[in-house]
Amino acid sequence: MEKKKIFYGWYIVFGCLIITCTMVPPIMALSNKFLIQVTGDLGISRSAFTLANTILQGLGIFISPIVSSRLAKGNMRRIQCISIVGFVLSYASYSLAQNAAHLYISSFFTGIFFLNAALIPVSMMITNWFVKKRGLAMSIAMAGIGVGGTIFSPIITTLLEYYGWRHTYQIMALIILVLAFPAAFFLLRKSPQDMGLLPYGSEEPAQSKTSAAQSSFSFSLSVKESWSKVFFWIFIFGMLCNGLINTGALGHFPPAIEEMHGPQVQALIISMYSLIGILGKIVLGWLNDRYGVVVSTAFGCITFAVSFIFMLMGSNVMMLYIMAVLFGLGDAIGTVTPPLVTSAIFGTEKYGEAYGIANSFTQIGLSLGSLLVAAIYDASGSYNIAWILLLFLTVGALLGWIGSYFLSKKYRIHN
Repeated sequence: MEKKKIFYGWYIVFGCLIITCTMVPPIMALSNKFLIQVTGDLGISRSAFTLANTILQGLGIFISPIVSSRLAKGNMRRIQCISIVGFVLSYASYSLAQNAAHLYISSFFTGIFFLNAALIPVSMMITNWFVKKRGLAMSIAMAGIGVGGTIFSPIITTLLEYYGWRHTYQIMALIILVLAFPAAFFLLRKSPQDMGLLPYGSEEPAQSKTSAAQSSFSFSLSVKESWSKVFFWIFIFGMLCNGLINTGALGHFPPAIEEMHGPQVQALIISMYSLIGILGKIVLGWLNDRYGVVVSTAFGCITFAVSFIFMLMGSNVMMLYIMAVLFGLGDAIGTVTPPLVTSAIFGTEKYGEAYGIANSFTQIGLSLGSLLVAAIYDASGSYNIAWILLLFLTVGALLGWIGSYFLSKKYRIHN
């Protein structure tokens, strides 16, 4: 009997996992691990340091649609490989900073290369390669963020302790180059058509009403026409809230926990929610494939929101352990839910254009979230007001996404 060959799309998923594992955590979940050393050494405020991340994220507001269009029409493999090299050099240049302005210049170039190399091409490739099990494939690919957070959090903590922040930036840049570049060059391909294949599950009949509703349909409106519809503005409101809550939480949980319980507890908590985040992404992807985007979105947003309640009680370290579990389970809404919601509303054909716009509004939130929390801390001397605000914004993301999905149903034509 002939042995069944593994579908190449799963190699794409593995390659994407390596990209998200190495490139995303250093500028998102782990970026503020450098905060205390850098601000102390350069004599700048936390808000000034956080502005560097704001610049990085803010670039996506303006160029995400351009990047999505360029990747969709151009040679994605070439663009991604060149961008990985540019990202590594830009990230390493943080180590040369003598003042805040130098950090901002590094962030500008790091942000441009990051958009072309990481989450946008990853989500596009998964959407192109999978019809069936798209939720699972997307969740595995994005689980690399949790894997990277788990692995690199204690590594960065140790490097900072023994080598300082400048050498830590350089060492991390080298690690990213050694792992991410070969994955992009040897494994990743833009679409199954490039290899004479079809998307996974494209020739199979839908197994359930849920899979039929989310995979086999065309969207009757162009993305441009959608701008005049209520569902679209609710949709991008959810994306905006999602950006705010993710950088607000991921950017400031590390320094908040370190101030309460020291660097070792901080590293443990970050590793916990990063590790649990791997499971959370898989669970959310399975829920999406099994029960649909509404259930998976509700699961992610509710667990994410409740985690802020336990963060308010963080002076008790046991509350932080509970927070880590809930936050890890819900953290998938930052990376897995946006592409799944976008494809559930607009379908595969219009996904690239729609996701470029969605990512622009996500980037507005990402650019402001960490800065907003830092400003609240600088003004009040406490993170508590910020955690309460982020809780309500999480509810806003939930209502925005689910509301847009239901309101857009009349524009979906099932095949």
